[in-house]
Amino acid sequence: MTLQVPDEEWQLPATLNSLTTLGTLLRRYLDGFPVDESWTYLLDLALCEAASNIIRHGYPDDKAAGYRVLFSHDARAITVMLIDRGLAIPAALFTSAPAEEEEQATLPDTDDLSEGGRGIALIFACVDNVSYRSESGENQLTLTKKLP
Repeated sequence: MTLQVPDEEWQLPATLNSLTTLGTLLRRYLDGFPVDESWTYLLDLALCEAASNIIRHGYPDDKAAGYRVLFSHDARAITVMLIDRGLAIPAALFTSAPAEEEEQATLPDTDDLSEGGRGIALIFACVDNVSYRSESGENQLTLTKKLP
């Protein structure tokens, strides 16, 4: 039986203070799904790291900026998409190989990452699928975690 939980979309300010709200929204969305705190924690960690990157690197000089988050699911997984209009993630942080209709981002060798790039490795370690695209000034980072 699939839970009948509607998709949710939220607009948040691009400030570090929004990370607490983001975690609260995620937990509220997940209420009723058959997931425990350790499963939720990993998705929350990846999501907050990704949002933190948008805030710190995507909008370094725009304190009035914002980003959107979209929560969705199917019978197999929870998907969270972060959408912003800030600076794009440098292409060098990802190598891409086609996967279905999107590009699946592949984690670079962690030995080659600077300390600042290790957050990308953390994101990959916490979820099952990461995809990224940037076009027409809009960036979309999608995190997918399979339901247990």
